[in-house]
Amino acid sequence: MAATVSLVAIVATIVVGIKMGFGAQMSVFAAAIVSVIAALLMKAKWADIQKAGMENIANYNMAFVILTMVGILIATWLIGGTLPSLIYYGLELISPRAIVPLAFILCSITSVCTGTSFGCIATMGLALYGIGINLGIPSGVIAGAVVSGAYFGDKMSPMSDTTNLAPAMAETDLYSHIGSMLYTTAPATLVCIVLYYIIGAKYAQDAYDAAAVQLMQETLAANFNIRLVCLVPLIMILVLAILKVPSIMAMGITAVVSVILAMATQGAGLSAIMSAAMNGYVSNTGVAMVDTILTRGGIKSMAGTFALLLFAGFMAGPMSAAGILEAFVAILMKVVKSVRSLVVSTLIFGWGIIVLTGNQMMGIVIPGKAMGKMYDELDVHRKVLSRSLEDSATISAAIVPWSTAAAYIMGVLGVGTEYIPYALLCYVVPVFSILCAFTGFGIWNSKGEKMWKRGK
Repeated sequence: MAATVSLVAIVATIVVGIKMGFGAQMSVFAAAIVSVIAALLMKAKWADIQKAGMENIANYNMAFVILTMVGILIATWLIGGTLPSLIYYGLELISPRAIVPLAFILCSITSVCTGTSFGCIATMGLALYGIGINLGIPSGVIAGAVVSGAYFGDKMSPMSDTTNLAPAMAETDLYSHIGSMLYTTAPATLVCIVLYYIIGAKYAQDAYDAAAVQLMQETLAANFNIRLVCLVPLIMILVLAILKVPSIMAMGITAVVSVILAMATQGAGLSAIMSAAMNGYVSNTGVAMVDTILTRGGIKSMAGTFALLLFAGFMAGPMSAAGILEAFVAILMKVVKSVRSLVVSTLIFGWGIIVLTGNQMMGIVIPGKAMGKMYDELDVHRKVLSRSLEDSATISAAIVPWSTAAAYIMGVLGVGTEYIPYALLCYVVPVFSILCAFTGFGIWNSKGEKMWKRGK
């Protein structure tokens, strides 16, 4: 009973903190304090609490390094013309008759390469949304396609914070996690492409006002040397990921190449590149829309995620030392008796946290730490847990109207909640996640062996 009350108090602290405007980081910090108090009241020793907390934080060392590299890469890709070239050439490919599926596809590519749904929405997404509106596409339809594409990369890119956070919480490795997600996300993506083509076809027109596209392209061309060679770093990071090169090595190699290309193609000085890598790139084209899109990146931009990992890691320490999570898992185990119920309960847990907190990170952190041992008990590989966290929490944040993600989407695109029914990926992925659970397809035991047996 005490364990259940403690867990409710910890979750409630996060919910109240976010509702009061503390932000995700300080809300988790407050919850960590409550977690410590609860553990002490349950007679846990401070030495055990501190040890467990520090051990949890140590588990995130890899994620800290990867997120640092992500900040560096985004900044070097901006100052080196890589992302500007991607946007420029992406705009060249637009066809009025297929703008809706193209918005989904191009935003998927952009978000995979950048590792950020927010960055994708504010760059390629914003451009495609404006084009779609000029073509007469309803705002909800084009915005929904943009959001779906942006969240494809948010859950699939090795550079995404959630893609790194989920395996960290589930205690599995990054590439196993991404490979597991292919079983639910790949078929869902194909379904979405077909649906977006059908939905968008009736709005197709033969011509459109290209003024906004022309302005953006002219501005990019005037301030950057737009060349195909600038896209090499994007291709490199994708190829190295496919080849399963260790993520830190792949990002390090790509970062070096990005620096060299920035100097060779844009004439950027090494000191300017290093400054951008640390502090972020600041665009000064004189065109407000473009400057807003291109000002981002740098190690400092990852500070919020660093803090969240740090506080979340320590928060789990007292919960472990006092047996809070173990007691909660024991209650769930009375209900969860199969792979089917295990995966479905994980999805529901993630959705519940998102609805309560409006924060996708919390939907990953809390179920991830609470349910890990349940997967061990049922001999299910933890990459199924990490996938389930992303199949629920990561993408559902975009369709909860009071979430920070939805607020950002509506603010950047200038759209209301009418986009939510058209963010199709957020609905289709969980369907395939449940199908995998019920058929055994895409399920592995703790040794990594396939469990392709119905009813397991």
